[in-house]
Amino acid sequence: MKFDVTKPFNLEPQAGEKIWITGDTVVIRATAAETGGAYTMIEAIASPGNGPPPHLHKNEDETLYVLDGDFEILNGDKGLLKAKRGAVAFVPKGTVHRFRCTGDRTGRLLLVYTPGGIEGFFRESGRPAVGDGPAPPLDSEEIARTEKAGLRYGLEVVDWAH
Repeated sequence: MKFDVTKPFNLEPQAGEKIWITGDTVVIRATAAETGGAYTMIEAIASPGNGPPPHLHKNEDETLYVLDGDFEILNGDKGLLKAKRGAVAFVPKGTVHRFRCTGDRTGRLLLVYTPGGIEGFFRESGRPAVGDGPAPPLDSEEIARTEKAGLRYGLEVVDWAH
């Protein structure tokens, strides 16, 4: 993707495209189009015990910042990080990683992907969130969409059973 012009933008706290994916909700906060391709920013809202399966990105580095809650973050050979609010994990492209909400309440992470463009993966793999209720559980249709979108966006799930 080529982006020529970056213009200032603002986003209100309740704004952003909401998507249900892997049993949780993500909110797209900044897209590659909005940042001149520099990054994509996503807020992940994870229910207790949930999070994506172990996976890797072939095209982007990912930075995870815990906004709220308790998480376990697998980050390649760095092993597991018990992460609370304010914790940061940097995941270089090609590194197997995942996060899981380990607390007894919903947790929130800010995910920043560099360069931008991965938002298309979330749109193709998940489905638009409807209302403020919980996301539906992962099913075989979502796994099929994820596998297909993963080929296009360079994301590889390494263990669906996580």
